[in-house]
Amino acid sequence: MEVIAENGYFNAAVSAIAARAGVADGTVYLYFKSKDDVLRTAIDRNFERFHQRVVERFRDLDDPLDDPRQQLEYIAQVHLESNSENRAMAIVMQTEVRQSAKFIAEFSHRHLVKYIHVVREVVRRGQQQGIFRQDISDGVVAHCMFGAIDELLSSAVFTGRSYDAKATAKQVLDVLLHGITSVD
Repeated sequence: MEVIAENGYFNAAVSAIAARAGVADGTVYLYFKSKDDVLRTAIDRNFERFHQRVVERFRDLDDPLDDPRQQLEYIAQVHLESNSENRAMAIVMQTEVRQSAKFIAEFSHRHLVKYIHVVREVVRRGQQQGIFRQDISDGVVAHCMFGAIDELLSSAVFTGRSYDAKATAKQVLDVLLHGITSVD
């Protein structure tokens, strides 16, 4: 990911990826079919870690996170933390992947759908518990949340700005849940 983030996908040679990994060029091809496969595998692993982290936190037997508002905030926080935890992946996701219709389609079908599904489930639980309004589409909420955080990550990548993930997640959820209207 670092080689792709530094050089761009098309300028990132497999030999440079192998050198960074400390292996011979041929070794890369023992594990991956192509540079596309290297990128796809890295994205898959990154999003599987994200999803697993969220699911494990929701099911933590010692301290289950079961309030839908807190669950949404946690998803937002983990999403925002991805930038600081793996900056190269954030750069690749915000720049390189978006330049390829094929990668965008794959990402949308494999990972975005899963992300949206988790958020929708949380929103539906909140609606069933009377916490969230019934007249709001869980899908619209999920897409708004993903879009807001994705835009913040784009800003961080392009400007070098860093966010306090916990505080920013709290603000994103506050805007999502309460809007920007002043409370009198």
